[in-house]
Amino acid sequence: MGRIGASSTPVAPPRSFASGVRVGLVLGGLALAAAPGIRRAGRSWRNRVAVEGGSMSPAVLDGEWLLVDPDAFRDRGPREGELVLVADPGRPDRLLVKRVAAIAADGLLDLRGDAPEASTDSRDFGPVPPSQVLGRPWARYWPPRRIGRVR
Repeated sequence: MGRIGASSTPVAPPRSFASGVRVGLVLGGLALAAAPGIRRAGRSWRNRVAVEGGSMSPAVLDGEWLLVDPDAFRDRGPREGELVLVADPGRPDRLLVKRVAAIAADGLLDLRGDAPEASTDSRDFGPVPPSQVLGRPWARYWPPRRIGRVR
């Protein structure tokens, strides 16, 4: 009479110590490589935003949800063409996703919407200092059919 759960399949011999160390080093290396991405996703999730309006169409559409990395510009300033998140200077309770259209000689950012007729941007409130940038939208996670990087 056999034991419950016992198997008649032969068991593989135990791995050598060196083989186990190699597997551990590979798994450790993968974890270290993934750690920055995991940290970025965590801080971005805490700073996610819902898009209201069509000022950034077609790149970003009304009803989409974006992940925003608040540390994206910690080591460098925004560049022309990048998306940024800023508080609306006219309504500080409202956040704006805009594209850096130009960087003036004095460092101020000219922010524009991709759909100018529907956008509140630097044409309305003037250039913005880089210190007012709250982060960089980098990924879209809603709706599912448009999941991916935001450019």
